[in-house]
Amino acid sequence: MFSLEDYKQDPCRVSSIPYWKARNIAIPPNMKIVHDNDFDKKLLKHYTDKRFFRLVHHLTRIPEFSHADITFEVILPGKIDELAEMINHCYTHSDICVSADYVQDLTATPVYCPELWIGAFSGRKLIGSILCDFDGEVGEAVIEWLQVLPECRGKGIASALICAALQKMNNFADFATVSGECENSTNPEQVYRHCGFSGDDIWHILHEKS
Repeated sequence: MFSLEDYKQDPCRVSSIPYWKARNIAIPPNMKIVHDNDFDKKLLKHYTDKRFFRLVHHLTRIPEFSHADITFEVILPGKIDELAEMINHCYTHSDICVSADYVQDLTATPVYCPELWIGAFSGRKLIGSILCDFDGEVGEAVIEWLQVLPECRGKGIASALICAALQKMNNFADFATVSGECENSTNPEQVYRHCGFSGDDIWHILHEKS
């Protein structure tokens, strides 16, 4: 296990996941997690491979985005059911499906940060959201969920959500991190880089072939 100081110096190279998760999650025996620098293609003989980027933002030079007809507000506890429904509508072409209970359980984790759960509202309709954690021990804010309804994409709403969260993080966090699948058709990496995230760390999540 790496040290806290090592992690803070280079979080995206030291670990594929946030520090608080690395301390609490055991890697299953049928899985390997390998940084791209250490990756050997021979592993593909025995493992399937998914590549994930991991980026960092040092909370400087945060862009500003605004929409005349869209407001960005903290998602209140009474919106959990609507939030779960909206998330699922964003992933109808994937195997991602969350229940309201699952979303509610996220509020019980030690890194839950209510002010970093931000919704994009058109009128009173929730059309997008960003859900972020905060680890006070590390000073790290982590973007865990970002989604915009399919019919509302291409309007800069995702970028606006990210930057709204970054502005709030800047009040108490030292840095922010995010990760995502490299081969995602929506190309989230480009959106994060547009908002000031940087880095070139790629992690391979390898599952043993049956």
